[in-house]
Formats: sequence, structure tokens, C-alpha cells
Amino acid sequence: IGDAGNTADWTGLGGVNYDYQISTYEVTVAQYTEFLNNVAASDPNGLWSENMGSDPLGASIMRSGEDGSYTYTAVAGKENQPVRSVNFYDACRFCNWLANEQGSGDTETGSYDLSLGVDITRSSGATWVLPTEDEWYKAAYYDPVNDVYYDYPNGSDTVPSEPTDSTTTREMNFGDSPYWQGWGVCYTAIGETTGHSPYGVYDMGGNVEEWTETFQPSNYRIARGGGLFNPANALSVTSQDPSDPTTESHLLGIRVAYIIPEPSSVALFLVGSLGCVFGWMRRQRV
Repeated sequence: IGDAGNTADWTGLGGVNYDYQISTYEVTVAQYTEFLNNVAASDPNGLWSENMGSDPLGASIMRSGEDGSYTYTAVAGKENQPVRSVNFYDACRFCNWLANEQGSGDTETGSYDLSLGVDITRSSGATWVLPTEDEWYKAAYYDPVNDVYYDYPNGSDTVPSEPTDSTTTREMNFGDSPYWQGWGVCYTAIGETTGHSPYGVYDMGGNVEEWTETFQPSNYRIARGGGLFNPANALSVTSQDPSDPTTESHLLGIRVAYIIPEPSSVALFLVGSLGCVFGWMRRQRV
């Protein structure tokens, strides 16, 4: 996401004075399962939620074994859907794991110091992070070519139409029912929706809401983008969802950002690698 120094829009949001990268798609069930299998053989921090194994909209990640030897398996057919039932602290630990080169990398320090509890903020020199609300907003609504903000994260001011059946390809996954491919497959997987922001970022409207790093009073954190049950207005520039950071909901997921260090050439190899398979997550430390 370039065009550093763009102005904010009328809401006061979206102005970012540095270049950064953001994942093309939401973090998937398969990617989070890989994370769990690397760091949660014991799971004192509750990185796996019971909701993942008994989601009312369909289980996504199953856990087996005993404490000290837990293993995790993505439910067949759900691998490329967005991970959900991840709370804010889980999301920060996922970012730390990325920042610490994956594998058995530390989850408690890195981009965030988890010992700070409700006061967690982005550490100096942070790389892999949850986007701030401004970073998220710019990636969703700003058009750098025309220097305008659109009302919806598909490069349009037109209210998007809700789906009318369960088989037609969707621009964004929202609008309650009919659900995508019926009740058992309510979430769309990466590549199944066609709508994207002017920067080419998908699913910033609908599917699952996404955590941002930004505080709200009472130590809540802002979630953005609306989910599959929401009407169109939940996808718009005016919609925020302040959420308790401990919330583990089947309507809340993650998108990650990468803050380019100075000199920016350090991270050039990552350009274009934030697509559907997150190839950088497959690297393991020897």
C-alpha cells in the first residue's frame, strides 16, 4: 500500500504517512492450523478455541491428543476459509510468530509485548502486525489513482446488492441468507469472491469482521468490515465494531499487515507474497 502521506477522508480516517503491505486475503484456517501445530502442543494461552471444534456454522479446526502433545487438523473443505474464533491476543501472538520466523518462534514478544495485557501497543521496529484502523481503512476504501475514498471496499459508492441464491459467484459475502452453498458452507474461501478494493485487497467487506490494532474506550479494539450475517451498511466507511479483546466469535477473523523497515529494500522480496497461499508462512526454521 503506497501513496504515503495521503490525506484522511471526512471521517478523519485513512491517512497513512508510510508505505506498508497488507495481506490480499484474510488469514485462513490452514494457516492458523500451521501456527497451532508449531506452538501449541501445550496451549496455556488458549490459542485454540473450543468454538473452532464446534462452530455453529461448522467446525474448522479439530484438536486431538493430550496436553504436551496436542495436534491440530483443518476440517476438510474448510482449509481456505477465514479462520475465526480468534481473539485479539491470539491475533497478536500470531503476528509475533510471523515476526519471529515461524517454526517454534516466540509468541509473547516481537511485534507486540503480550506481558502488557490490555495495554498492548505496537513495538518499536514491529514488522508483522494487525493493521491499525487507518491502515485497514486506507487499504479498503482509498483509490490512489483518483485520490478519493469510496463508500464500500469494492471501489464503489453504490450500495452492494445482497445475494439472491447460494450458487452465484459473490462480489462480497454478506447479507444473511441465502448462505454460500447452503448452511454447511457459509463462509467463502479465498478466491471465491470477486469484489476487491482499489489496491486489489479481497474480502474487506463481509465473510468475517477483522481485528484492527486500534483502541476504543474501555480497552476495546476496533473490528472492521462486517460479516456474512450483516447488511450492506456494515461494510461501509461509517461502520465500526468496538469489541472486547477477549471475544472469540465465529464472526471475527484476522488480516495481517507488514511494516516495511528502513531501508525499504529489506522487505522487497515480500512484495506480491501476501496472496492466497501465504508462501512465506511455509518456511520453517531448521
